[in-house]
Amino acid sequence: MHLLPCTNCQHLLSVTPSQAGDNVTCSECQTEVSIPKLGVLRQLPLAEKADVAKSGTQKQRESGVSVLFVAFGMIAMAGFMVAAFCGIRWILIPNLKTTDQHIADLRADYAERPSAELIREYEQMVGDGIELGVPFTYKRIADEKRRWGQIAGISVAAGLLAAVAAFGFAAVGRRPATE
Repeated sequence: MHLLPCTNCQHLLSVTPSQAGDNVTCSECQTEVSIPKLGVLRQLPLAEKADVAKSGTQKQRESGVSVLFVAFGMIAMAGFMVAAFCGIRWILIPNLKTTDQHIADLRADYAERPSAELIREYEQMVGDGIELGVPFTYKRIADEKRRWGQIAGISVAAGLLAAVAAFGFAAVGRRPATE
């Protein structure tokens, strides 16, 4: 890159050989400056390589930070979406009963049922056996609701951590590089 002085304010403009013969606008005074032909352009002083390397390092740093910001932002969005899905599932599962309510309902149900039906149910239980290791339906539903709630909570926490990390990297990207 060559340094071309502005014809109006003498501010140095960085131009490349590929821009030879074109026009460029001065960033200081907004004057239209014509870039000389390639032979004349090559006689102008070169921009320092340190400045070019420094700007390249800054661009690499900014692109790395933006990739991390996007990655953590996507993780945060996924965490919040999973949390929303699990939260909706948790809300839709009804709170059924406690064990005392279940026993009271069984007693009321057995009091209303005819004797012949109760005898058939008893004979079926004797023939099939009673599996004591299997929890009642209301207990399985309560356990399922608890699991959906736990997954929602974990997903919200993961989403919040990823969001904090994303905005942390965004803040690092806005900070000027130290020499």
